Amino acid sequence: MFSSEEKITGGSQYFFYTPTETSKSLFLYPTVIGSFEYLPSYSLIRNRYDSYLIILIESGTMEILLDGKYLPAGKGDVILLNCYKPHAYRTSTGCKTLWLHFDGKMAGSYYDNLTQDNTNILTIKNFNAVHTLLGRLFRSFEEHSAKSEAQMSIMIGNILLELMSGKASVEPVQSGINKVTEYLTDNFSRDISLNEMAELAGFSPYYFLRRFKKETGLTPHQFLISARMSAAKYNLSNTGMTVSEIAYACGFEDESAFCYSFRKREGITPKEFRLSKNN
Repeated sequence: MFSSEEKITGGSQYFFYTPTETSKSLFLYPTVIGSFEYLPSYSLIRNRYDSYLIILIESGTMEILLDGKYLPAGKGDVILLNCYKPHAYRTSTGCKTLWLHFDGKMAGSYYDNLTQDNTNILTIKNFNAVHTLLGRLFRSFEEHSAKSEAQMSIMIGNILLELMSGKASVEPVQSGINKVTEYLTDNFSRDISLNEMAELAGFSPYYFLRRFKKETGLTPHQFLISARMSAAKYNLSNTGMTVSEIAYACGFEDESAFCYSFRKREGITPKEFRLSKNN
């Protein structure tokens, strides 16, 4: 998906991932991954976006807000942020980055270990190794390569271990259900039929439904709605799109249907959610 945010170049891309209940309970997992080129004067101030964030600076400079002060990071640095807490970053010069929002059972422990010296900006000798690993994960989304949740957990774990001077290598694996979950994540704005999903997975519709529910803990429809909600929450937190625009962009029939579904799942309206994240 290409970014439409202000002060971000049109060629910048990001991809969402909706984890299964198994992944949430056992693994590290991505929630959003992207490759962004920020233009000068870009800034973000956000109250909360439930995840941890790794930003690799490929070129240019960026500043992050810590303890009331903006601290600089430059080419070759890695920024780590706990996005469960208020956070902010900006660039006056512009910069090119590769970034990952991730979460999971051990995510907080990794974050605490990496920032135990009271620094959220890491200058590391093995930047190229970290860049290669994160780039591999990004390309697996960009190239629509199927991957298992266990394998993605290994990939993220290797990135974090490399930040702590560990070494590892991983490759994506194939799975019919994973192909469908990735397809749903990439095409959540479309109405996708059961037969289309079953054909993509290589199963009969009846067997596909059973297999999908067993592996993800959700029905295909529930998974699709979760993917739409993830995209909607991202747009509410990060863009100036109206609620109506977000509703249509995320595949809902109209604004009313979107607001009803959002309130049913989140307990608040989209407008209330936007205010809670940005105030």
